[in-house]
Amino acid sequence: MVCEYMKKILIFLLVSITIVFFFLLSREELLLGKTQLSKVTEIAKKEEVNEDHPSIRYSNSLWNYLGNNIEEFEIEFGKAVRTDPTIYGYEWKIYHNQNYYVQVGVMDKKIVTLYTNTQEMDLRPFAIGQTYEELKGNHDLNNTIEFDHLRFKLTEEDIKERPVVKLDENKFAQIYIDIYTEQIAGIRFMNKDVFEMQKPYEVYYYGNIKESTNPVGDKWKKIEAGMDQQIFDLTNEVRKSYGFGLLKWDDKASTAAKAHSKDMEQQNYFSHYRLNGDGLQERLMEAGAYYLSAGENIAANYVDVPAVMHGWLNSEGHREALLKKEYTHLGTGTFKLYYTQNFLEK
Repeated sequence: MVCEYMKKILIFLLVSITIVFFFLLSREELLLGKTQLSKVTEIAKKEEVNEDHPSIRYSNSLWNYLGNNIEEFEIEFGKAVRTDPTIYGYEWKIYHNQNYYVQVGVMDKKIVTLYTNTQEMDLRPFAIGQTYEELKGNHDLNNTIEFDHLRFKLTEEDIKERPVVKLDENKFAQIYIDIYTEQIAGIRFMNKDVFEMQKPYEVYYYGNIKESTNPVGDKWKKIEAGMDQQIFDLTNEVRKSYGFGLLKWDDKASTAAKAHSKDMEQQNYFSHYRLNGDGLQERLMEAGAYYLSAGENIAANYVDVPAVMHGWLNSEGHREALLKKEYTHLGTGTFKLYYTQNFLEK
């Protein structure tokens, strides 16, 4: 009787231990399953971003600095050689040495735009020197760019000379094409606010639209001085990239150029000749410049220096002056959004 009772107790204990062990085993497997599922989800998300998001795919590209603090850029590139004010609320930090030329637009310590024409810079998925055909094959070059309350319309000429590629919701690449070589000659990266303020294409909008500032007095003088230097720097960068010698600065040619830009703006005309008929020869003589031969480029109402430089590069006569091997000196002079270059052979 006692043995039978003990036997039942042993069976009960054995069954109980088995149930508890099974429960613990099942619970451990369930927890491992959740952890594994969580890891798989995390990896799947990471792989999805790697595959689809250009900011991850091209993490070392220059445009990824958009939105970052300027201090992060300085860690990689050091301090700028100078700072030039603009009419758009940001300052250009100029990075210029024998290896590269980069303009970094900074507002409230944040990078809002960048420009370069340096082939060695990491600009993926683009590259200076990349063909226009390759660009078209890899990207949709649309004739309409829309965001927020704005719609920009690009003409056929715009798409051939300066198309736009949307990188993400707040980042755009404006690609400057050399129409003579059909290759990328420069790239501007910018956020929506800069795009809106510059209005580089025909634009339709509702509500309010951001405008550039309206500097007065000494503020304009500082902006113009910066643009004068940018034109000089970029002219030499362009000449270097096409295999031509660098130009030296000429103060007297600059004086003549500045006076002509000012005269055109104030007298409301656009020509190589003053309203009284005086041309480049007379104006250089007034400034006391001496030379063997001379040439001149003028422009008006371009949004800034990178824009006007690529405009000149894509115009046959202006391009000839930019790349003429005989020229040795250059003087630049801007007044508001009127631009003049005076080239000299000495």
